[in-house]
Amino acid sequence: METHNYKREQNIQRSIMLWCGQNDILCFRTNVGRVQTIYGDFFDTGLPEGWPDLIILYNHTIYFCEVKTRTGAQRNAQKRFQEMITKRGYTYFVARSIDDVKIALNL
Repeated sequence: METHNYKREQNIQRSIMLWCGQNDILCFRTNVGRVQTIYGDFFDTGLPEGWPDLIILYNHTIYFCEVKTRTGAQRNAQKRFQEMITKRGYTYFVARSIDDVKIALNL
């Protein structure tokens, strides 16, 4: 197993994104949520609740990747999103390490 700091989700995401870049694999981080601006307005990313952390494009396939720590669990909204995506034939997986990404991409 790759050795990285996997105690924080953010560190795992960064490691995966770096590894993808080093291997010529497109990987995009998407931020989901709603925040209040300094003017008091609310800004919404427009992505649906449960949207995964990373979108990976490899070998003409779109992969939806939710990143979790070793002990992290999906929220209900993430499980619903996974069900919606996989029901339509797309690939969704939970990654706790770079090794999980390699397995999902068949590398």
